[in-house]
Amino acid sequence: MSKKSLICTILALSMILVGTGYAYWTDTLNVTTKATTGDLDVTFADMGLYAQYGNEYESGNWSIIDGIGATGYVAANYFERGTSNYNIIAKPGSIDAYYERAKGYNNVEFDAELVDASPISKTVGPYVAGQVNGSDNILFTIDNMYPGYAMAFRSDILNLGSIAARLSAIKFDVTGLSDVAVNETTKNMLGVAFLVDRQYQTSPYEEGTKVFELCKEMGLQDSQIFEVGGVHFIRFSSLADISKAVLDEYSTLLAVPSENRMDLYIAIAMDPDADGVYTTGSTAAMKDNDDSLSQITGAQLSVDFLWDQFNEGFDVDATNRLAEQNHDTATEEQTEDKDKPNKDKPGPGKQDKDKDKPDPGKGKGK
Repeated sequence: MSKKSLICTILALSMILVGTGYAYWTDTLNVTTKATTGDLDVTFADMGLYAQYGNEYESGNWSIIDGIGATGYVAANYFERGTSNYNIIAKPGSIDAYYERAKGYNNVEFDAELVDASPISKTVGPYVAGQVNGSDNILFTIDNMYPGYAMAFRSDILNLGSIAARLSAIKFDVTGLSDVAVNETTKNMLGVAFLVDRQYQTSPYEEGTKVFELCKEMGLQDSQIFEVGGVHFIRFSSLADISKAVLDEYSTLLAVPSENRMDLYIAIAMDPDADGVYTTGSTAAMKDNDDSLSQITGAQLSVDFLWDQFNEGFDVDATNRLAEQNHDTATEEQTEDKDKPNKDKPGPGKQDKDKDKPDPGKGKGK
């Protein structure tokens, strides 16, 4: 082979190596789905003593019943704070003014606080994010109560989440205090009353629609309640281990960006017991009961408001074309059985041995 021929051969091989194979056209389609999850976040805010606003006050309404003075009660607007500061529980100076009023009559002390409060994350109605405090827990305390005493509080319930919430159940738990004993007499004489209604609600519900009315909803006996200031109170003893479901159309708290919110009104009272059912009663009807059972004692009432997302328990009766891809267990089992050999039938390629046997009855006379 000449030197020139060798060079041509090498060149030809090089051309084969660098690109004489087949090429393919390609294309790609892509579907991208972005999804985020929301949150369910119901909270208390704007908490305080009863009747912080004028629309909660009417002549004859009370915030405290104490038996002091000509009327025996403190008017509902005594602590009216208005919209000046949503983070205080009463008009500045009004609590000290009450203590001064009660001097010589009682030594009652009270407070209301949002436990571990922090600024709310979203604006709901007049409650501005970052400026108004909220919390999942409220603590009301009343010390040195006595028979016939009652005190009321209030709070707003806001939905800071991204979906509507439904009040599904309310649970009660009555226990003793860490430093104060509790007994059945104390639990019988202490009582609670509360209602939840709509402070602000757009269509289809009207403002003021009742969501839950404790004494009406519980189906109580007369012995389980007592009355102070025209309000029925359920005895703590009747609340133990009771859970009350709330399942009606008015229990939904719509999510932001709506301004919908609920009001909670709650009061604690001590049975006047003038007839002496639990105490010695009044001097007009004295009994032999032991007053020490109702003195220097105490109890703690825990009320849990339990919320579900609004569509909990809702079963959608509808379908679409995608149902064709559903996993069908019955079909799958049938397919599996179809592929299994049937022991009662001859398998593939097998013959029925009896098929070719002569019928002994054929061709014979009777």
